[in-house]
Amino acid sequence: MPNKILLVDDEVNLIDPVAYNLRQKGYETTTAYDGKSAIEAFRKDQPDLVILDWTLPDVQGVEILKQIREEQDFTPVIMLTGRTAKEDIVEGLTAGADDYVTKPFTWEELLARISSVLRRAQQVAQTPGKRLRFGDIIMDTASHRVWLADKELSLSPREYALLEIFMNNPRRVYSRDDLIERVWGLDYDGDTKTVDVHICWLRQKIEEDAARPKLLQTVRGFGYRLGG
Repeated sequence: MPNKILLVDDEVNLIDPVAYNLRQKGYETTTAYDGKSAIEAFRKDQPDLVILDWTLPDVQGVEILKQIREEQDFTPVIMLTGRTAKEDIVEGLTAGADDYVTKPFTWEELLARISSVLRRAQQVAQTPGKRLRFGDIIMDTASHRVWLADKELSLSPREYALLEIFMNNPRRVYSRDDLIERVWGLDYDGDTKTVDVHICWLRQKIEEDAARPKLLQTVRGFGYRLGG
């Protein structure tokens, strides 16, 4: 499958030719021209790489980067910037950028940065264990440890397994049958209400108010999802 790249920049005359050339190189490419449509495209398309301009018409690109990192931390982001001050570059890297390219840039430079960042991301994905992040929840799949902000949580094996499923696919809706099959196994012949019980226990550990969950949400008639 070709790598999917999301290009975010309001300079149409710059970004559209870049998108065209990337498609010619075999990348599946989509574009967004402002912050709002960038977040919508990121959630909808789940790209393998985001190329994000620092200055957008409605919001600074670094704010979009922070929002992406609040939701998850494994999709690499390359910042495009006309800023050359060291402080600005440090701000972007600190916010979670994997690399940056200073405007004006050459096509060869951008292509080399894309190849390098995607190669590093693939190497990380192939290593056993990784860290997943959604909002204040951080999960280390190698050590099976979970933190909520600075507090480490104590989860049962099935609570952990449920949360890992949701963390790997935020906003995807899972039915009770889906969760039974993934966590309890195909030979489980008990009541699916056991899922509801474990979801309730999990909410008590990750929600500010388990009675009014904001993270682990019920989708009536369908099942559960992490995030809105």
